[in-house]
Amino acid sequence: MVKVEVYFSPVCPHCPGAKKLVAEVAVRYRGKVEVEELNTYTAEGIKRGMANEVMSVPTVIIDGEKRFVGFPFPE
Repeated sequence: MVKVEVYFSPVCPHCPGAKKLVAEVAVRYRGKVEVEELNTYTAEGIKRGMANEVMSVPTVIIDGEKRFVGFPFPE
């Protein structure tokens, strides 16, 4: 199973679109993708974001590797 972490902020104008896109990709690969959304305005989001060197949102990490910073594309 592929683990996808989406780091977002509630005040980011691009984050809702990034979260929606990741959710659509997860539906396409149902049962093969696990998505976790992490709010960078929470203690857990801050802690995990710092551990993964997240400096801006949205950031998408796939299987522990930072893959997208900013709005991701479906490809």
